[in-house]
Amino acid sequence: MIDEARKILNKKNINVEDYNRFIALEKEMKTDYDIFEYSWLAEGFDLRLPEIAQKVGSYSFIKD
Repeated sequence: MIDEARKILNKKNINVEDYNRFIALEKEMKTDYDIFEYSWLAEGFDLRLPEIAQKVGSYSFIKD
């Protein structure tokens, strides 16, 4: 699961589907280490949210 999250984060172009999958992966983390590593990746993903928002035209895709 961590590898998939890392691949999504490292994609050149990300989209809403990538965002949704990345968020879904959080629920699949089992070990404390995976949860810890995912949290680091999530911080990096947050920095890329403006790329998706630019394509969508807003931040409406973000789930609470």
